[in-house]
Amino acid sequence: MFTGIVEEVGTVTRVDLESGLDSVRVGASVVLAGTALGDSVAINGTCLTVTAIDNEELVFGVMPETLRRTNLGGLQPGDTVNLERPLQPESRLGGHFVL
Repeated sequence: MFTGIVEEVGTVTRVDLESGLDSVRVGASVVLAGTALGDSVAINGTCLTVTAIDNEELVFGVMPETLRRTNLGGLQPGDTVNLERPLQPESRLGGHFVL
């Protein structure tokens, strides 16, 4: 569950939509802290799973349907994206619930 409050603006560093293992790589710092493989992170409001962490970049696997139904299919290296980690039980409840 997310609140819709952006924690950080990340920068897309790589988009691989040709290999059959579609992925988006995003440079981050705030959201990177405490994030582990398998965690959910919202990119521009779309919940994705972290498939790799490489230095200061998070890698997310993306499905073709997700690319068709969101703005993620048009991302290019250098684009900025809104990043948000999911709500934790001890988190402040600002904003609104986003399911």
